[in-house]
Amino acid sequence: MFAILLAAALSSTGIRGTWTILAGDKDRVQLTMVRENSNWGQSIRRSQLPLSDAQIDGSSETPVRFVLNRDAGVIDFTGSFESGEGVGRFAFTPSSSYAATLRSLGVSSDEALDDKKLFSLAMHDVSTAFIRDMQSLGYRENLESYVRFRIHGVSTDFVRELRSLGYDKLSAEDLVRFRIHGVSPQFIRDMKGLGFETTAEDLVRFRIHGATPEFVRAMRDLGVKGVSSESIVRMRIHGVSPEFVRELSDLGYKSIDSDDLVRMRIHGVTTAFIRELANAGYHGIPIDKLVQMRIHGINPADFGRTSNQ
Repeated sequence: MFAILLAAALSSTGIRGTWTILAGDKDRVQLTMVRENSNWGQSIRRSQLPLSDAQIDGSSETPVRFVLNRDAGVIDFTGSFESGEGVGRFAFTPSSSYAATLRSLGVSSDEALDDKKLFSLAMHDVSTAFIRDMQSLGYRENLESYVRFRIHGVSTDFVRELRSLGYDKLSAEDLVRFRIHGVSPQFIRDMKGLGFETTAEDLVRFRIHGATPEFVRAMRDLGVKGVSSESIVRMRIHGVSPEFVRELSDLGYKSIDSDDLVRMRIHGVTTAFIRELANAGYHGIPIDKLVQMRIHGINPADFGRTSNQ
């Protein structure tokens, strides 16, 4: 009787809720889990579902039951699919050995490993194999860092590729920031190909401010001088665009230094302002003078209309 009661008590533990799956394309599906007023969603590979295409995409409602086995616990799904849309219920059974394995790996956590935490770890697939692989690359972190790695797609392949490009001393925070801001190995290769040997901080700043390889090429093709790591960020911050440079070139201002372009944008020296001066009879005014005019609030209207000189 005691064994029966114990089994019943154990079966009632864990976490339950509902799930939906939308199979949007051939490779990935959107899985959403809802429990206790909380919502978790993630795009996962279709191959991770132990279901056939016929079960998922069938035109008539098809009952399904499948399991996701994760190191932190097992998620049991029941429900049905029809035309790529699945709905149903799930039950999560936490692992009784996962916490001990983490301790053996020297992994600490800021939170207690209760059922909710284990469910989160299972959903993000923070496997012990992943932790060991990251530790073998020198990343001996706390549990929260490994979760962030999984959330943002920091993989061992990503780390190795970065190291092959010369970035072998990146912190755990650097890796996450790279993934958040889209600093990919290809982006690094493209910037290196343009002559930029940059720090991790530079690369993140490039991505935050939209300093792309395409932007750099456009500026160089337009004859802009002083195109450096610092200047391309400043140009992007202050709105120096290829269109702005082209318009200036059409007005006779060619091969402009990047610092001058930034000063023009900061002080509001627009192409419209230059045209207004030309219409008032003032042509070819040096950039320094244009900036000074804007600083001191001098407008073409102050001169009145004159014939072209």
